[in-house]
Amino acid sequence: MNSELKQLAVGLSGSHFDEMVMRLAMQLAERTHASVDAYLIRPVPDDPQLLLASGFLGETFKTFFEEAEKTISAFDGKARASFDAIKSAFPSVKASYHNPLKDLAREFTTAVWSADMAIMAHPALVNLHYYKNAVLDTIADSARPVLLLPEDKRLGDLKHVLMLWRADTHHAQALSAALPMLALADQVTVLSRDDEESLHPGGTVAMQYLTAHGVNAQTVTVNTETRLTPKIIETLCDERDISLLVIGGGLQSDLIDSFVTGIGRRASKKPSRALLVIG
Repeated sequence: MNSELKQLAVGLSGSHFDEMVMRLAMQLAERTHASVDAYLIRPVPDDPQLLLASGFLGETFKTFFEEAEKTISAFDGKARASFDAIKSAFPSVKASYHNPLKDLAREFTTAVWSADMAIMAHPALVNLHYYKNAVLDTIADSARPVLLLPEDKRLGDLKHVLMLWRADTHHAQALSAALPMLALADQVTVLSRDDEESLHPGGTVAMQYLTAHGVNAQTVTVNTETRLTPKIIETLCDERDISLLVIGGGLQSDLIDSFVTGIGRRASKKPSRALLVIG
């Protein structure tokens, strides 16, 4: 089983958040001796927000696409400038920038298949419909962990990690997928409910797995009457100075919906810490 990060796929939006995303990616790459491939997540030409951004208000079809390409070129210029600026500060890291030029919304998702992890800004930061869809597609179909970043001054501090654990197959897979990031942490806290019907109640199984892989971990178990709501999780994260929250369970998970997509697949409020999401 691979417990190392060797290839990182970075999704850039052409916004001012790209420098933040690139810096964290390069810091991780430098620490793990990984390579970085950064991709511009391009708007699709018929996206309504792109239409408005292009000033299309009833002009000819041809004119719209000409204006759309100008908008995409502007996003590309911003993303490429952010990439170049951060890359220069990490000369030892192998990194490449890609503008796929195919206008495919799912193109980044398929690019992530060649990587160990995807890194993107949280969709609540980049308030564009096509970008949010790209995040959801990557979580659902890349078969890789997706690291979603907040706007935070301590992005390089992923020392204390909280992993949410439930006794099911989805979370067992998430535990394995998250191992490279968990192994980098100084401390991992496993949060679970005390399920009396489970053969191994609480976080016993997760602790056994992490201990076997040399991860410094501890458990916090709540009683069966307590529901692991976002409010309880956020409170615990604040109390323990958690800088990375790991959530599994598939895209339909209530917690992924709460922390990433929000009701009706809208992005939730801006996050206060990084999220590692396993679909």
